[in-house]
Amino acid sequence: MANTNKGNERSGDMAYWAIAAVLLFTGVAAPVAILMIVLKLMGRGKRGRHPYYTQRDQAAPVGARTTTFQEEPSTSKGKGRKKSKAQQDLLSKLAKDGKRLTQVGGALAICFGMITLINGVENLWMLPDISWYLSGILVPLCFACGGLGCLWAGVRKNKEARRYRNYLAVIGTRQSIAISTLASASGLPPRRVRDDLADMLGEGILPQGFLDYGGDRLVLSADGLSDSQPKEEAPSQPLHQEENAILTEIRAVNEAVDNEKLSAQIDRIGVITAKILDYQKSHPESSPQLHSFLSYYLPTTLKILRAYGQLEDQEISGENIAAAMERIEGMMDKVVDGFEKQLDLLFQGDAMDITADVEVLERMLAKDGLSGQEGMTLGL
Repeated sequence: MANTNKGNERSGDMAYWAIAAVLLFTGVAAPVAILMIVLKLMGRGKRGRHPYYTQRDQAAPVGARTTTFQEEPSTSKGKGRKKSKAQQDLLSKLAKDGKRLTQVGGALAICFGMITLINGVENLWMLPDISWYLSGILVPLCFACGGLGCLWAGVRKNKEARRYRNYLAVIGTRQSIAISTLASASGLPPRRVRDDLADMLGEGILPQGFLDYGGDRLVLSADGLSDSQPKEEAPSQPLHQEENAILTEIRAVNEAVDNEKLSAQIDRIGVITAKILDYQKSHPESSPQLHSFLSYYLPTTLKILRAYGQLEDQEISGENIAAAMERIEGMMDKVVDGFEKQLDLLFQGDAMDITADVEVLERMLAKDGLSGQEGMTLGL
């Protein structure tokens, strides 16, 4: 049955291209032929339906799981390598098709664009008779438009191949993954990611799986079915426990570093971080202001310092190790200054309020005659 379908599809493609070629060389219907070619190259022709689409249409409403997986060992390395190779082959083919279309389309657009321009300039004397003028440039113009269409389709395929590779890199060996995770990692809107994943399923780049619209997830195997169930949110960790964990990690990083100067700088970072966390505890409204500091700057700094401790443990004065350690040592002054600046910024609003209060108090003292050197007296 599958071979029959493929044979019918090939026959349909041949008939499609034959009709397009006939229309193209008739001249009059050349624009229609160009449109047919562009639409075909854009992949809008009917293609075989992936089981994902059939199962989604036949079974439950949107959001329900519609695929039944056969239980297979998911840890087979050989199968994983074959699947990865098949995916890479399909992506390579997509990229090659895109490159070929880009090259051919660019060449056609430039060549026939120049011919159209030359013919248009040479036949300007026929411009009063617009129909006669257009008939002279219609054929090369159609080929130029077809070249632009091929160029656009090639660029589109190249972009698709890059996006698909990014998706596969993020998915890795996971059996299911949230659409929001892929969207965040790729910097694309979730709707675009869903469309791309549907195309990957349809083209066989993802050989099995389905989109769980209810959970907004991509599920790739039976092992991922349980993962796609919504999990109950764990109770949030008390703030003081988080603070203790951060400060404990800073101390652990410091203990792993032998460099005395760097150790003193880490101590300073720990003191500043403790003050920042104390401020956040007493001023919960400052949490958005501290988001970048707590989610990026502090973790990244600790990661770099942990790497420094690991480099020290190597006890080898190699060129690469020495250069990396020197680079870290050189940046620490800036890091400490940045932490101090972050703490100072937290008190910017308080400082402005205090300054305003002092100015008001001074004006009130002057107004009531209480700002002189004699001090306050009773008017009896």
